[in-house]
Amino acid sequence: MKSIIFDLDGTLIDSMPVWKNTGRNFLENHGFAVPKNLHSVVKTQTIGQTAEYFRTDLGVTHSTEDIIKEIVNFVEDAYRNTIPLKPFAKEFLEKEFEKGTKMCVLTASESSYIQPALERLDLLKYFQFILTCTETGHYKSEPEVFRIAMNKLGGNLDNTVVFEDALYAVQGAKKGGFTVYAVADPVTEADSKIIQSVADKYIKSYQELL
Repeated sequence: MKSIIFDLDGTLIDSMPVWKNTGRNFLENHGFAVPKNLHSVVKTQTIGQTAEYFRTDLGVTHSTEDIIKEIVNFVEDAYRNTIPLKPFAKEFLEKEFEKGTKMCVLTASESSYIQPALERLDLLKYFQFILTCTETGHYKSEPEVFRIAMNKLGGNLDNTVVFEDALYAVQGAKKGGFTVYAVADPVTEADSKIIQSVADKYIKSYQELL
């Protein structure tokens, strides 16, 4: 590995439980019905897409801007104060950093609320840059977003590894010919067997790579 593209949520930091309940909390707080498949729908979406889904499919009458603002306010506190690193993630980052591996974060989250977590957890020093899907105009179901990150790192398909936890992102990277290491996460456990069949390597802990 000379270049590594890391997902953030569920891959480096243990933030997925926060996201799993965010949409439900919003809908319940405002008296809207919560569909049974809510998490399976929104887990692949950006906040903007989720806001539009709430409006067009679930009858939410709030503006897109107000939905986004409320969701961001809800999660920002957790990013700023409580979300922890995945076990042994920092030790692995330090190991690769010392080897001279070029690393970046490619995330479907937004820089406005992830930045406090990255600063609090002292992670920024390990990465060449933080890239959001919004900035690229692509989603992780598409190989192009990974190519953009790889090119910015100066890597190629032979020496670049993508670390992801979600099935759709693992599949998106594999479509682009990337080597993918999947990281186990309780929220994606239902897809774990498929993820293991698609990814090149599946780890339950970064300790396995130390």
